[in-house]
Amino acid sequence: MKKTGGIIATILTSLLCGLPGLGLAGFGLLGLIGTQLPGTTIQTSKGLQDALLGGAIAIGGGIILMLIPLVVSILSLRKKRAPAAAYAAPVPQAYAAPAQPAYAPPPTNAPPPAQVYQAAPQPVASPAYNPTQDLYARLMALNRPTAPYRIVDGRAENVDLIAEWKIVDAQWYEIFAKANLTKVFRIYLKFDLARREVRAMDREFTVSWRAGVPTLGVQASFFKGQKSSVSFGIGGGFTENYAPGVVYKYKFNTNELKKPIRDAVAACGWTYKGVAFGKL
Repeated sequence: MKKTGGIIATILTSLLCGLPGLGLAGFGLLGLIGTQLPGTTIQTSKGLQDALLGGAIAIGGGIILMLIPLVVSILSLRKKRAPAAAYAAPVPQAYAAPAQPAYAPPPTNAPPPAQVYQAAPQPVASPAYNPTQDLYARLMALNRPTAPYRIVDGRAENVDLIAEWKIVDAQWYEIFAKANLTKVFRIYLKFDLARREVRAMDREFTVSWRAGVPTLGVQASFFKGQKSSVSFGIGGGFTENYAPGVVYKYKFNTNELKKPIRDAVAACGWTYKGVAFGKL
């Protein structure tokens, strides 16, 4: 019904406003064209201005009249948005508790009630496995009373472990004195779990002997990097009986201390990497 009324209004406004507006605009346009033709009757500039102004007003009025049917059709024929339905919350239904059966005592000859089964307690999960624990344990296992070297904790030096000769141990003074050591070194080890690498750096120290007691110094001969040279002077080495049928002979060079460390690192699936520059 509303659509029919809109169509009728559009037709009426087109006849009453659109057609007169079209004629008025055409009349104004002809008037403007006539002022530009040669031989026109308008002789003064004022008359020409009045003619141009009148033509412009006629064209503008005609356009306004032609727009009226268009506006009426848009307003009357457009679809109006339906209002949103009001939300109604669902009404909760009343809950009726099921009727409880009347309690009746069990008969005297009824079997005893079944025992309730209780599940056995679950074991506590063990902490996450850390590969560095095996590596640390294997390297510390290299320590033995008969070996002339030792592996010690290196947290005081901001590393994981330190490997060194037992030259400062009173039980080994005589052996190292016979070897006439003038330089010794330590290997600083740090674990890189992300790359599964053991980063190692050698540090060399001078040895001075006073009354058969060694003193370590780091003055002029301090070295930091990777050493592979022999560090003993004129004199004998040391022979260790590690196990039945196994004999080690030491001359206290760097490779004799690095080899058991490298073997232990490789046995854990890690890589031994010597560092000559920078930090561990």
